[in-house]
Amino acid sequence: MATTSLDREILAPEKGYAISSQPYGIYVCPTCKRELELGPGSLYCHACAVSYPIRDGIADFIVEKLEENSNRSLRVLGKMDSSLLLDFAAYSYEKYIYPPVCNLFGGWHSTCLKELARDISDIVGSQDGVILDVACGPGTYGRRIASASRTVYGIDASMSMLRRGARYVERDCIPNVHFARAKVEALPFPAGLFDAAICAGSLNHFSDTVLALREINRTMKAGAPLAVMCFVVSCRGLFKYRFIRERVEKERVEKGGGYIFELPDLDRYVAEAGFEGFRPHTHGAVLVFSARRRPAEH
Repeated sequence: MATTSLDREILAPEKGYAISSQPYGIYVCPTCKRELELGPGSLYCHACAVSYPIRDGIADFIVEKLEENSNRSLRVLGKMDSSLLLDFAAYSYEKYIYPPVCNLFGGWHSTCLKELARDISDIVGSQDGVILDVACGPGTYGRRIASASRTVYGIDASMSMLRRGARYVERDCIPNVHFARAKVEALPFPAGLFDAAICAGSLNHFSDTVLALREINRTMKAGAPLAVMCFVVSCRGLFKYRFIRERVEKERVEKGGGYIFELPDLDRYVAEAGFEGFRPHTHGAVLVFSARRRPAEH
């Protein structure tokens, strides 16, 4: 029988720090969505006969080799995830990577991490309970909205990013932030769990936008808010240049790279995935939008 009360501290001696208590009982098998049993250093699905390891206190639900994935972003990530370069990127993500990204794509001084984090927080509002943070990186946004009454579960495909996020959580004594390695297309959570969901910076890189949004939708409660930051075609920033947009589209077609969304298309994708109330707010090519999961039809 699967254990349902699995709060415990996992020591990561090779990293020199302890991961705070992780409620592993909330996770389900990403394939069959059934409960998991906690074993020595892993979570086991009896239905699928698959064991998901717990690495440095972080449950790992990705069993395939990402370097062989059809998605270019995941292939690159799979090849680099254990490298010092990606570890440095995780370390410098917020301080050194975000500012030039905002300036290049949004336009000079169009926005910044602080403003984007405020936009995301405003969409989530005063919603307490459990919050999903998709493609969370080192918990850039989730760490900023966590509180004593709000628990954030971040998932990402990069173990380096998640380890860095765990370090920040420990260092800053941030309550109620937990991490797992997983793909957005196969979230290790039961249906109707989350009171809100955020996805900041990665929607453009998912292979199938509607599929990813539908899986996020599946895990949310009816009426729960969704907050997303992504990139769109704009008259400001790099994407105002046609040759840049054409090159990105060529990369996507030939190598499985990312999309640049047109606002009408994105509105349609969000609706097809089961959300309503699409409200966009642009900072040049940097877009923050809100939506809500539609109530179930009877």
